[in-house]
Amino acid sequence: MANINPGTNDTVIDESQLKGKTLLLPFSLVCCLFFLWGMAHNLDSVLIPHLKKACQLDNKQSVYIDMAVFFAYFVMAIPAGMLLKRFGYKNSIIIGLFLFACGALLFVPAANTLTYGIFIGGLFIIGCGLATLETAANPYAAILGDPAKSTYRLNLAASFNGLASVVAPLVGKYFILSGKDYSVAQISAMSATVKANYFLSEASSVKLPYIVLACVLITVAVLFYFSYLPEIKNVSKEETAGGSFLGALKHRHLSWAVVAQFFYVGAQSNLHCPVR
Repeated sequence: MANINPGTNDTVIDESQLKGKTLLLPFSLVCCLFFLWGMAHNLDSVLIPHLKKACQLDNKQSVYIDMAVFFAYFVMAIPAGMLLKRFGYKNSIIIGLFLFACGALLFVPAANTLTYGIFIGGLFIIGCGLATLETAANPYAAILGDPAKSTYRLNLAASFNGLASVVAPLVGKYFILSGKDYSVAQISAMSATVKANYFLSEASSVKLPYIVLACVLITVAVLFYFSYLPEIKNVSKEETAGGSFLGALKHRHLSWAVVAQFFYVGAQSNLHCPVR
């Protein structure tokens, strides 16, 4: 039986009630989330060499650009699960979107002041938002409709990550990368004023894409707030649920999945870190 979820305008539905049903609008909104966090990850591969040039970073410092996002996943993973349990799918997604937007907006003061630390802080907050979004959106995409088609829905939603991997490099090419690459000798030959203006111009090119991204994120968050997004529960499973976080790791398949995820993220991060 459906009932009203306390603190929201949405209903709580048992998963068994969704057999043969399609929730097209909520699922479409969730697919947007997969695209948005795909954009964030794929823009990193553009940001690393660009900020390395603009902020005059060495290889070690440039690696921290990508590390900030993935370290945020490590820090935020458990709190994101707690948020999901406490506030439900809809509210957790909105929280994740606003964290994501706040991190993106930090690129403005970072570029204006050429402050590497603010860029890193912004990326860390973006990572916290992404971790929250993924924690809520992945299982929500799977359960948002007929249980028999959960795998199909999750794979379809994940395909929007692939679309983002095509769009993000184009955004980087046309709106972030200037194409102005000078050798160390040429930069050394510049006057202090010309050099400062060059670095400031390079850093400033990230502002517009990330301001637009933040505006899109806030708009999507507003759409989620006003849209019908049911809280879906599996009553039979929740009645027998129990145990702890460490207890869950006693399940061999989950433990090996954690190991596989560790190496997968390591490989993904390494692909984003070109050394020049």
